[in-house]
Amino acid sequence: TVAHEYVPERQPTVTFHDDQSRISSSIQAKFAFHELSVPRRPPWTPGVTTPQELEQLENESFYEWRKSLAIKEEEIAALAFKHQGGGVAGASVTPYEKNLHVWRQLWRVLERSSVVLQIVDARNPLFYLSDDLRRYAMEELGKPMLMIVNKADYLTKVQREAWSVYFNERGVDHLFFSAYEEQKKIDEAAVVGRQRADLFDDEDHEVIDDEKEDEEEGQDESDTREKKQITLEQVTREDTLKQQADLMSREELINALNTFAAKHGCKPEEKYDNRIQYGMVGFPNVGKSSVINVLVGSSKNDHGVVRVGVAAQPGKTKHFQTLLLPDRSDMMLCDCPGLVFPSFVSSTADLIAAGVFPIAQMRDHWPVVSLICKRVPREVLNAHYGIHIPEPSEHELREKGLLGKPLPSPTAEELLGTYCIARSIIAPSSGVPDYQRASRVVVKDYSEGKLLYCHSPPPTEDNKPIISDEEYQRETLLTAIRNTNNTRKLQKLQVLEAEAKAASANDTGIENDFDDFDSILDSTSEGGGADNGEKRGKAHKSIKKWGKKGRKLRNKDPYGCHSDPDAVLSGATTSGLVVNA
Repeated sequence: TVAHEYVPERQPTVTFHDDQSRISSSIQAKFAFHELSVPRRPPWTPGVTTPQELEQLENESFYEWRKSLAIKEEEIAALAFKHQGGGVAGASVTPYEKNLHVWRQLWRVLERSSVVLQIVDARNPLFYLSDDLRRYAMEELGKPMLMIVNKADYLTKVQREAWSVYFNERGVDHLFFSAYEEQKKIDEAAVVGRQRADLFDDEDHEVIDDEKEDEEEGQDESDTREKKQITLEQVTREDTLKQQADLMSREELINALNTFAAKHGCKPEEKYDNRIQYGMVGFPNVGKSSVINVLVGSSKNDHGVVRVGVAAQPGKTKHFQTLLLPDRSDMMLCDCPGLVFPSFVSSTADLIAAGVFPIAQMRDHWPVVSLICKRVPREVLNAHYGIHIPEPSEHELREKGLLGKPLPSPTAEELLGTYCIARSIIAPSSGVPDYQRASRVVVKDYSEGKLLYCHSPPPTEDNKPIISDEEYQRETLLTAIRNTNNTRKLQKLQVLEAEAKAASANDTGIENDFDDFDSILDSTSEGGGADNGEKRGKAHKSIKKWGKKGRKLRNKDPYGCHSDPDAVLSGATTSGLVVNA
């Protein structure tokens, strides 16, 4: 069975693979007290602690951290087994990074950075937000942390405003950004620049005029950037929420980072050539390297430009790397490899669906696809893949008590089976549908945002919802309709649903259908066509392919298929002898 949906709360809950298993409030309180944390780097003194001693301290600290996780896992499983009477088959910590080398990269990035930027995915920000990492950076290391909500183009303005209210109540500094949209602008500008350079290569005076115009436009843009620069002290709370909910451009994000650093007293360091270093941390596949490429201003169409490698699969960045901004002499970026932080809340299916766990390492595809079927509406799945998932019969709905209610979510077997039949994805050895291969396509589409689902923010402290889940998912559906390639199919489904409601209210729907059918018949009979034996139009391609020699002497109906026998007999002469050869 599939694990429970991720429910962000003040006190984290434990998710088991059994749908009916939950632990008591006393266990939750004890688990909240012993919250899972990220490993800390042991204290060391530069110039005093030798590299061998530091490595030994790090190994011992990391070993104790993993040992503590295993002990807490056994305690939670034992207590849950005791309270549930043997109903829990095994609670386990979700897969997390167990390589000490990767955690060392995180420690080095946190120590050398003046400002820590935690990148999260806009579809489920709380899933990617690590509160313990935030406490480690801000309270223990004294580094300010700013959260950048990447892939925010998946959210509408209403959804971004709801998340801004939630984060402001928790005191989390955040910004909304879309590296994908900004990268498209940079690539388009690079293509246009190359075309203009090729076009005016021989005309130097025109190039000079264009450069002057570009300089004037650049001055105008710089003036507008200064006007748009975000300073939280100069605007009211409502204006702050509106500005925070807007998608930032590259220039606005750079100005916001400088403002945030100046607000917290971060100064350039001489060892970094009088630059302020910004460290990028977070889960894999949230777009850390993509954000860096946008800030650097590199395009895939420009050769010889420094660019960070990006890939669809998580774990592309293996080692931390620093980059300089070409148009800013006071900033330096540091990219950290993505890490999966340990947690009891999420499950392996959530990690795979979120894209932080490689799809190639997926062993059991049924929980992941079942989770996707519960999140994505049936109509969106049908329209995206051009299929029709079988609906339960009236008898099945009556047995389940769902008669007169909305259709239940499709099962994983129904989705994969229908998709395999539509795409002819058959296992060559057995001849049955290849569910494993089809599941990889579905999970990849979900992780890439083609099958869109966004999590709504949790209620406030007084249990008042910021936005209803129905309204939030309605906004997500509008975004999915706008982004999908099969928008016409979705619109057609909505139109047909509206027409069905109108036809049920008015009884004239059947007569209109017969009138439309008669008009179609009349149009076909008036148009003639091949049934009446007339010649086709001159523009027909098959006529042009025939040779001109002997065209008039050819029998246009050698087999008598398109001629009327009565007309032939009536047109024949009465005299003479007719012989049927």
